Amino acid sequence: MKKAVAIFALVGLGLVGLAYYFSLESHKLIEQKEEADHLNQIVLENKMTADEAAREELLYGNTVIYQSIDFSKPDYSVVSPCMQRFQATGELDALCLNKILDVVVDDFGEQGFINAIIGSSIDYDNLSLDHTFLDNLFKEQTSLPNKLVLGFLNKYRNPSRLQEAFDAHKQDLFNNVPKNLYQKFFEEQITECLSAYEEIAGQNNKEAFFEDIYFKADTQNLHDQYWKYTFWKRRAIEKNDEVLYTILSEIKAYYNDQ
Repeated sequence: MKKAVAIFALVGLGLVGLAYYFSLESHKLIEQKEEADHLNQIVLENKMTADEAAREELLYGNTVIYQSIDFSKPDYSVVSPCMQRFQATGELDALCLNKILDVVVDDFGEQGFINAIIGSSIDYDNLSLDHTFLDNLFKEQTSLPNKLVLGFLNKYRNPSRLQEAFDAHKQDLFNNVPKNLYQKFFEEQITECLSAYEEIAGQNNKEAFFEDIYFKADTQNLHDQYWKYTFWKRRAIEKNDEVLYTILSEIKAYYNDQ
C-alpha cells in the first residue's frame, strides 16, 4: 500500500484524493480479511473441539467396556474345547461358533453386544464410518471377534426376530447415539439405502434393473458405487427387506424430529 501511495503522490496532487480513497478501501479490505480469518479460526477451533468431544463421547460413552469372561463357570466351560480348537487351527464350525457366541452375549447382554458392534463400525481416528468393517467380517481368515459379530448378525436375518430386537432395544440405541453422532456416521448411508429401496420399488422390471446393475458393477469395478442397490437385493433374497426398510425409516424419522 505504501508503494501505491508513493506512486500516486509522484503523479500529482490532483490524484492525492484518489490515492487516499484507495488507501481507505484497502484498509477496509484488510480489516474484513482479518475479521474473516479470525472467524474461520474460531470455526476451526470449534470444529476441533466438537470432534474431540465426539471422539470422547464415542470412546467412553457409547462403547462396551470389555469384561473378562470366566470360562471356568459351569455354564461357560462348554466352550473351552472350541476355544482350544480355534487357537490351534484358526477355524470354528457352526456349532462351536454358536456356543461361544451364546457365552459372550450372555456375559455382555444383547444390548451390550449391539453397542459393541456399533462401536466397532466406527473409525475413531478420522471420526467417520469405518468402510473396512464389512470387508473384515467377510474375510475367509478373520479374527474371532469378527466371526462372532457375523454370527450374531446372522441371527437377525429372520424378519420377525429383526423387528422384535429393534422394538426391544431401539430406545437404548437412540439414547446411546445422539443426533450429532448419527449425522456424522450413519445418516448418509441410511438416506442412500432408503432412496435406493424406493428407486427399486418403482422399477417395472426389477430383474432387468438388477442385471444392469450387476453388469456395470462387475465390468467397471463399481461395486462400491452400486452397493446400496445390491444391499437390497440380498435383503430381498432373505425376505427381510420390507422390515428393514420400515426400521430404517423409523430411525431416520426419529433423528429428523430431534
